Amino acid sequence: MKSSWKLIGDFLGNDLLPALLANRGVSVEESNEFIESPQPNLELAKRLLRFTEVDFEKISSLFTKAINDGRPIIIHGDYDVDGISATAILWKTIYNHLSYKNCYPFIPNRFDHGYGLSKQSIDEVSEVVKNHSRESGPLKSGLLVTVDCGITAFEEVEYAKSKGFEVLIVDHHAKPETRPSCSIFYSDRVCAAGLSYIISRVLNHDQTGFLELAALGTVADLQPLFGFNRSLTKSGLDELSSTKNVGLTALKKISGIEGKNIGTFEVGWILAPRLNAAGRLETALESLRLLCTESEDQALKIAEKLNHLNLERQELTKAAVDLALSVTQGRALSKVTVAVHEQFHEGIIGLVAGRLVSYLGTPAVVISKGAEFSKASARSVEGFNIVEFLRSLGSHFENIGGHAGAAGFTIRTERIEEFLRALNLYQKNLEIPLPTLKIEKELKLEEITYDLLELINKLAPFGLGNQEPLFLSRKVPVQNVTFVGNGKSHLKLNLGVNGKFYSAIFFGKGKLYKDLTAGDYLDIVYNLSENNWNGEKSISLKIRDIDTFSHTS
Repeated sequence: MKSSWKLIGDFLGNDLLPALLANRGVSVEESNEFIESPQPNLELAKRLLRFTEVDFEKISSLFTKAINDGRPIIIHGDYDVDGISATAILWKTIYNHLSYKNCYPFIPNRFDHGYGLSKQSIDEVSEVVKNHSRESGPLKSGLLVTVDCGITAFEEVEYAKSKGFEVLIVDHHAKPETRPSCSIFYSDRVCAAGLSYIISRVLNHDQTGFLELAALGTVADLQPLFGFNRSLTKSGLDELSSTKNVGLTALKKISGIEGKNIGTFEVGWILAPRLNAAGRLETALESLRLLCTESEDQALKIAEKLNHLNLERQELTKAAVDLALSVTQGRALSKVTVAVHEQFHEGIIGLVAGRLVSYLGTPAVVISKGAEFSKASARSVEGFNIVEFLRSLGSHFENIGGHAGAAGFTIRTERIEEFLRALNLYQKNLEIPLPTLKIEKELKLEEITYDLLELINKLAPFGLGNQEPLFLSRKVPVQNVTFVGNGKSHLKLNLGVNGKFYSAIFFGKGKLYKDLTAGDYLDIVYNLSENNWNGEKSISLKIRDIDTFSHTS
């Protein structure tokens, strides 16, 4: 067991729902709104995100003036799902709904342009504007809108302005004490796709679409599912389940979830990895095209390509994680794990860092070592702000950005050892929170019913800040043990007592098969879910941890 267990409530019967809400910081007065999650609109954005009418008027004026003046509008996104979704929302709002065709989406290539707004990406955007002016008349200064990036891009904003651009930053990442000198639409309570959705409503009040894209970005970017985020996600997942977007329809089909209700699991583990794969290995423009196309044939071809790239990404990730674990063996007891190697593909180092956190229980930094510059990605554990920690180490980085749970930076390769010395010195006095499984209630197996499952589902959708309720059952008898999945990677158990039996699965723990046998008794922490196989429904247990087990013989 790599996690500690903490029982945060033990309530009976009808008291469970208010207790679950209280455990999430939801008061009695807030409970109805939390469960119902009203449709997101501008009034809700004002109340929950603290935007004002003046904020909306400034945004509306900025775009209206650019359109009335016939100036080109460039939507400069980022290459993850949030950045792609945000770009698609704004471009489709302006190009389709407002019928302004002098609008162009741009997604940087991580290998050519680096992260976010860069001089290289600005140069390329400038060429887009120049090429357009050759076709449509005199060159006019453009409006450059950055989504999901730019809040720390001081030099880059000045460079864009020197190229004749007016700049609007739409971002949610951790902001510095001072901000770039340009227009800014910012909130750290909602991701870029959510901010873009709000702007789309400001520009086109009657437009109600794009909730599915906002939900896609919100879930993929691991935003806390409270307040405005929760409303976006709950409404957006409903839209996504019956989407008319031909690209998302094709992606669902190629992913094997066509016709199914889409929840946070399907977004986070099935759709988002495929959309992210293009930006990790090639160019995220393919994913943007998928979200924007109206051609079913094109959509299917792109979806097939993304699926193929995701399979390639999975193989690369597995090999890189194995390599990372081998190079960090000597640092396995470090409070912050660091893996450095020239063989790490920079497109997957964030995934590798996340796996190290999962395996070792510590924050992790993975550095893809280059000849002159090296790229790094960091992931953290709950309760430890990784971007603040990295910034506190000094000015080792060429650039750095991110938020509490995830960060990225570029560093000169010659300065890596200097960075590692500073990290090793600083981390001696760190206190890293131990991963803790927060258990809502201790249950006997016979207390598991469909009524209980229905009550739990009132809290859905689940995600960061609103985790699926965890339950604890002690001394549960094992009836049968097997494994499933590619490479026998998942442990499957049949658990039961007094004639009532449940199927349980422990993902990624197939190796425990040799240690368990029928007749053992387990203490288990688990979530509840519903299985639907060949039309037959049953409740199953998704095991999160096993504390101890004992043999009866």
